[in-house]
Order: sequence, then C-alpha cells, then structure tokens
Amino acid sequence: MDDVEAPGALESVLADVRSERHAQDRMWGVQEFPDGSGPGFSDEAEQAKRECAAAWTRGELTWRHILAEEFFEALAESDPVALRTELVQTAAVAVKWIQSLDRRHGAMVHSVKEGGAAEKLVRDRIPEIIQASGGEPETRVAAAGEHVAWLRAKLLEEVGEYIASGDPDELADVLEVVHALAATHGITPADLERHRSAKAAERGTFNDRLVLRLQI
Repeated sequence: MDDVEAPGALESVLADVRSERHAQDRMWGVQEFPDGSGPGFSDEAEQAKRECAAAWTRGELTWRHILAEEFFEALAESDPVALRTELVQTAAVAVKWIQSLDRRHGAMVHSVKEGGAAEKLVRDRIPEIIQASGGEPETRVAAAGEHVAWLRAKLLEEVGEYIASGDPDELADVLEVVHALAATHGITPADLERHRSAKAAERGTFNDRLVLRLQI
C-alpha cells in the first residue's frame, strides 16, 4: 500500500482538509471578519498551558490538551505575524490529531458538507434585474457590522477579478466597493478624493513607474 493511502498519511489528511476548504468557499465564498483575538485571552492561554504541563506530568496528556494550548495561544495574539504563526501551529496539531485517529481506527472517508444557501453581497439593483429576467431572488438586509465584513470580502473578490482578467472595466467595480467602504467610515467620495490628492501631493503618484530596490 502506498504511503499516501496508509492510515495516518499526511497527504491523505491534507487532501481532506483541502476538500473541506473548497466546500466552504463554494457555500460561503470569500469571507472576511475581524480577528477577535488579543491579550484578553492571555489568562485562558496560560491556563491551557498549565493544564497541558500538568497532564504531561501525570502521564495523562491528550490531544485535547495540546490542541487547546495551541488554540488559546492563537487567541491571545493580536500581532498579525504572531497570530498567523500560532494559527499554523494550531492547524498542524489538528492535522496530527487526525493522523493519530486514522492510525488507530483506520482511514475514514471524509464527507464534505454540500448544499446550503450560499450568500453574497450584490449591487442594489441586482434583485430587480433578476426579476426582470424571470427569476425570483431571495434577499435579506445585512446588519451594519455584518455589512462591513461583506464589503471587505467583496473588495477582495473584485480586486481578484481584475487581477485575473486585466479588464479595466473591473476597476469600476473595485471603486464602487471602495466608495461603499468609505461610506461606512463617514467618508464621501469627495472626501476620499481629497485624501487621495493630499497623499499624491505629499508622496507622489505611481505615474513614473518607479520600483524601489530593497536590501535583503
């Protein structure tokens, strides 16, 4: 039997994780939320670390102890670089736990959850356009805080579409989302243009095609 197919093989577990991530994207699209982590979870992180050490000393260490320690250490971080490091470590422990399960119980088939009601933020007139073409759109109004998260995800989507196609028409969509995000901060398009103009006067634009060589 190839190692890839053996119970506990890393490649097999990562393939399941990859499939699950693709399923999440199909259901929910790109999602963007605040991290919600920070020093406020430091006590929980220290407690999880103490419990892990105590369980090790008693010879009663479990995967639950290890994953909890990594998880709460991630929650206690606010610096993006440190948070990313802790999240990677948390994910790695979760994968290692799955490998252990497979070795003890044999490789199990992962059932990817499909279906559900996927949602996406659309322009205000899209439901009207769908109705005009014979469709029956189902819509809801996002709450204010949720709206910001949807707009941030939409910005990533629109920028990605421009990068993929190179179509300058996509830049109009990017700009529309930028204006909508600015409005959530109480900034009008005119205000935004003044900010842009001021920065251009202070630091210049990108018209000269200058590329700064960095010392690494």
